Amino acid sequence: MSSVPWTIERIREALASPSLARRFDDEIDRAPEDELPGIFAKWQRIAGGLRPTVDR
Repeated sequence: MSSVPWTIERIREALASPSLARRFDDEIDRAPEDELPGIFAKWQRIAGGLRPTVDR
């Protein structure tokens, strides 16, 4: 597991697909404040599943 914290930028880069990155941006941009943590966590799990298992 990486010790580098997740950020919006890291999630976007880990998605590696322009269409997924756009969906992520759209959800983050349109989310009400109280829903942001849940949306962030959802996309963190998605991006984490797409990342290589070894962090450099």
